[in-house]
Amino acid sequence: MTDIQPVQALPSASPAAGRRITVILNLRAGSGEKPALRQAIEEALAPAGDRLAIVDVAPPARLAALCDRHASEAATCGGMLVAVGGDGTINAVASACLRHGVAMGVIPAGTFNYFARQLGIPQDAAEAARLLLAPALRRVTVAKVNEQVFLNNASFGLYSRIIREREQDKARFGRSRIVAVLSAVATLLAGYRPFAVKIASARHEQVRRTAMVFVCHNELQLARLELDAVQCARERRLAVLLLRPVTRFGAAKLLWHGATRRLNQNESLETFCADAFSAATRKRRIDVVVDGEIVRLATPLDFRILPDALTVAVPHDGLPA
Repeated sequence: MTDIQPVQALPSASPAAGRRITVILNLRAGSGEKPALRQAIEEALAPAGDRLAIVDVAPPARLAALCDRHASEAATCGGMLVAVGGDGTINAVASACLRHGVAMGVIPAGTFNYFARQLGIPQDAAEAARLLLAPALRRVTVAKVNEQVFLNNASFGLYSRIIREREQDKARFGRSRIVAVLSAVATLLAGYRPFAVKIASARHEQVRRTAMVFVCHNELQLARLELDAVQCARERRLAVLLLRPVTRFGAAKLLWHGATRRLNQNESLETFCADAFSAATRKRRIDVVVDGEIVRLATPLDFRILPDALTVAVPHDGLPA
């Protein structure tokens, strides 16, 4: 990728070396890779000595409170809070860091790792950990829906049902990518009820019947989907995708275009860019998928972009400022 805009170098007077490093390690229970990953991180960060603390998250329900407490402590000593886990963990750490004005580090341990990859952070855990000893610090653009931070995307409608069904199927059949894919296909082809949504921004207001509203500001993810809306992210704006109501045949066609990366050819998608907008439905509270996690939020939903809001540790030879 080239010309990636959501990153801006901080002045060189913002030292990253020598600060306390607190690692929030949150891998799913029973994961065979957890001991090996923890060891790789400990060895890579050994030069930090007593400035290093690794915090295991158990149970996951404590994640938000745990991140908030450690971010508050990091704020008092100029420390850095590091996320090791999937999108939900990275989001929780980012939210806490944003709240307390703390620098954030990322050691990727998810499936797609769009946030880390966008910033040029190594996908190897040991390499990603080593860069935290003396990183460059950069300001990164994030977004919010109501007061919920999202680093990649937020959506409601059909996608929240897909995520809910997927988690149920994974609990029954195991956590694998094939289970996730087959679950999504089954949900799409099972049919769904479209709903009315009122979209309002500073420039215009419209009412649409839709199956899903998908909001994204990660350039890498939009580019992977082969969507023209990638230009929104390049301009540091929100890319908004509305899925028009479709038949089962239309759903199958959408799946095919998604699998073959030809979503731009699908006539059921409507897209536009926005800096901020609200989305109102008839329901007072709805499920919203925020970076892969379902949260219950009050409507109308308030979406907005926050340029250069979050400080993240990245490689010195990573993205251009």
